[in-house]
Amino acid sequence: MLKGVMLVNMGGPESPEELKTFLSRMFRDPAILPYSKPVRHLLSFIISRSRYKKSWKKYEMIGGTPLVRSTIHTTRALQALLGTSYAVKHAFSYSSPDISNTLEDFKREGISEILAIPLYPQSSFTTTSSVKADIKKISDNDPFFKIAVQEEFYEHPDFVAFWTFNIKKHLKELGIDNPTLVFSAHSIPEYYVLKGDTYPRGIINSAALIAGKLGYHYEAAFQSGMKRGGWIGPDVRDHLKTLAEEGIDDLVLIPISFVHENLETRYDLDYELIPYAKEVLGIKNISRVKLPEADLLFVSMLTDLVLKS
Repeated sequence: MLKGVMLVNMGGPESPEELKTFLSRMFRDPAILPYSKPVRHLLSFIISRSRYKKSWKKYEMIGGTPLVRSTIHTTRALQALLGTSYAVKHAFSYSSPDISNTLEDFKREGISEILAIPLYPQSSFTTTSSVKADIKKISDNDPFFKIAVQEEFYEHPDFVAFWTFNIKKHLKELGIDNPTLVFSAHSIPEYYVLKGDTYPRGIINSAALIAGKLGYHYEAAFQSGMKRGGWIGPDVRDHLKTLAEEGIDDLVLIPISFVHENLETRYDLDYELIPYAKEVLGIKNISRVKLPEADLLFVSMLTDLVLKS
């Protein structure tokens, strides 16, 4: 019997109108805004219409939505490795095709046994748990589906190898001999951690595993947190300032919580953080490890997760 694999990512917009929809869906998600439904809907309406023009300019600067393209390429690569015993599809939490649409595609093909893999290496209430909640709503109402959800995978040897290989490649290309590795991950609100979210621990453990294989000094920090409310830290911008004051001047940024290029890597890090580090903090040697599309080590890891499930 043919089995299904569904890769789930956040998604991204391809136009200003899609960006409004993307923001609206995101801020209606109780995992993102833990308020009552009416409050979430009101805030999502306000945020999506007030932010989309400014946000779209950022997408234009980075050339569109790399995350969507990379997720599609990863899906195709995984299908090629798994062969004809599996049907591999992708879904997005906040853009099309969404999880419900992709599951309907599986159903039309008569595929009921599905492994959903949230493409978030370190689990969080805001990511993996949100995907689980969306899938549960659908499967609870439709007994046709038998859906398992993959847990976090940052400890998988191939994930560690994926990062160590790409970091070594980056260092070799730029001729960097003895860097300080700065692992940067998307921040989350502190109240999730107080409720038991293990995400910060996952980030720190993940950084330690990768740096341990490389033998370099490393730091871990968080990026893209909102200005209001408490968000986990240290903030990467503040942390770079501390490192600059300590005279550390050979830094390599590693976006450890992402597996595909996106707005936070290409804009927040490349367009804002690195120029700030160079021009304001005076850090001469700072660079970022890029995320390759459909990386063989990463796709091999996904294959192993599927086969072991």
